[in-house]
Amino acid sequence: MAAKLSSTHPSVLRAVHMVQSQQLTIHEAATQFALSQRTLYAALRGKQPHTQSRYSQLLRQKQQLESQLRQIREELACMQKDDYATHN
Repeated sequence: MAAKLSSTHPSVLRAVHMVQSQQLTIHEAATQFALSQRTLYAALRGKQPHTQSRYSQLLRQKQQLESQLRQIREELACMQKDDYATHN
């Protein structure tokens, strides 16, 4: 036969306090998890444009170097033709 405890009984108050503190801990953990998820997504979004811009920059450099190389080859070809024509 269970005796009815009042809501002000020390054991009831301790139990209520324990449940409330566990709820608070769970809420804090959930908040931290949500924050870490947002931070992770923000970091990924932040990296993506950086990676894309770095890739674009390297691609532009490659195209510039290829263009310079073509010009140098053309100049060398002209020099060789001129040199060959003056010696013959």
